[in-house]
Amino acid sequence: MSADNQAAISGVPFFKPCFNTIEPSLLQRALDGETDELAHQLESEAAKLLGASSVLAVANPMLALQLALAAVDIKRGDKLITSVNAHPAISQAVRQLDAEPVFADINAGSFDMSLDALSDKISAADQTKKLRGVLYNSIAGQSPEIVPLRAITRENNLLLLIESFGMIGADFMPETVEKSDITVTSLLPIETLASNIGFIATHNAALRSRAQLLRNHALKNSGGYIYDQIDVGCSYMPSPLDLAFALTNLPKAENALKLRREIAAQYDHAFADLPHVSIPVKRGSHGYSSYIISIDKNRDEFARKLLERGIQTALCYIPLHLMSYYRFKYALKITDFPRALDNYQHILSLPIYSAMHGAQAEYVITAVGEIARQRAW
Repeated sequence: MSADNQAAISGVPFFKPCFNTIEPSLLQRALDGETDELAHQLESEAAKLLGASSVLAVANPMLALQLALAAVDIKRGDKLITSVNAHPAISQAVRQLDAEPVFADINAGSFDMSLDALSDKISAADQTKKLRGVLYNSIAGQSPEIVPLRAITRENNLLLLIESFGMIGADFMPETVEKSDITVTSLLPIETLASNIGFIATHNAALRSRAQLLRNHALKNSGGYIYDQIDVGCSYMPSPLDLAFALTNLPKAENALKLRREIAAQYDHAFADLPHVSIPVKRGSHGYSSYIISIDKNRDEFARKLLERGIQTALCYIPLHLMSYYRFKYALKITDFPRALDNYQHILSLPIYSAMHGAQAEYVITAVGEIARQRAW
């Protein structure tokens, strides 16, 4: 990268949205109050991308996850096995229904839930009571080991719920939706816009109908202005402006994914033989909502050196057993999940998003390479 290009870049944010417009005709329909029509159109188009029999649009991804859990009737005291390596919102959705997350350790290279650890948790005598299912979360856009995962849950008569935010349009999503009971996804890989709608995708018509009922306060219309409440729901419906925004940008999802994969390929090539840095394991197809490298030691100082050059980084994720709430509530020890703990001590997520231009990616590559080779941290 030339010195002129380096000088022209003041920094690289960790994320910048690439979707920022609403098509005028869709905006007008939103302003005209065509909420139901826009929702039906969006759900139909999303279903094609996801290969789903039915899709339900929800106000945001985390509400979509809460609604999915409610649709499968997760309730007080029920248990769901989840990865200890996840955004806090994943297990928080479980706790908001007064259910219990049961944490499992991870795969060392791909950072997602270990199927061996999952099987161990299922077999543990003290965990089987009220165990309802598995809530698997995709890490950084890594495709799930969906065939063996589905086999394990079926063998043990458990629900399988998949969280794969930001992966709508990814080539592995149709099989993921097909083999799960419910898959929750969204348009953007990082939720930085208020109009980032979440999607519930399923082939189960009964679950879709129940989620649709709960999405609007569990109200059943009996004709005209007569209605009845038949369950306890909430208002999960997207606004018409959110729907118009999503309809404008849904066709761009596959190209955004393509651009992220191109940046990931640049990173892979540049960092393949870089000392002190390991690149992420790619298992099958990958959506690269994050690009996670591993630093052999002193990760925090490495991150500070990048920040000095204006490059923002993040952690995906701090293990949940290190969070005060779960550590005290479930009496968890720091050493209870050794692979997740070791992973956390080394990982660092670099900027990767479709709005990055080529000079920014080169700037990141140059900075990471120089810092690693100089061992200046």
